[in-house]
Amino acid sequence: MLANLLTLGTLLAHIVPRILGQYAAVNCSDPLTEVTACGRFSPNGCCAKGCVRNVRGRCVQEQCTASWSGWLERPVTMSCYFHWFLLIFAGLITAIMLGLVACNAAFEVRRYLRQRRVERFRRFRDLSGVSIGSTQC
Repeated sequence: MLANLLTLGTLLAHIVPRILGQYAAVNCSDPLTEVTACGRFSPNGCCAKGCVRNVRGRCVQEQCTASWSGWLERPVTMSCYFHWFLLIFAGLITAIMLGLVACNAAFEVRRYLRQRRVERFRRFRDLSGVSIGSTQC
């Protein structure tokens, strides 16, 4: 199911620009294609690495983490997705580690309180061999 959706998305990504008539024949990943530096207008729609094309056609510096929803509003490169993946993965690992530290601290406190309770309430043992509740005849 997911593969079908990805295939459909790839096909639409190639067809929609042709329908709109924008940069249909330009392959920006081709090494012979001229890319535009950041800050300049892009005649063919291809910007240099680290830049993205804005609505006005100018290549601007890519800002992946400028806002939480910025990547929804504009096209983003794979480097931005990778950047967000790293941030989310680091947050996840940090949360897991903090959870383990908290569990370990709770276990140590529980063990300390249990040991203190055992030390405090020792059972009385009569070492004389004479039973307290009975009388000798």
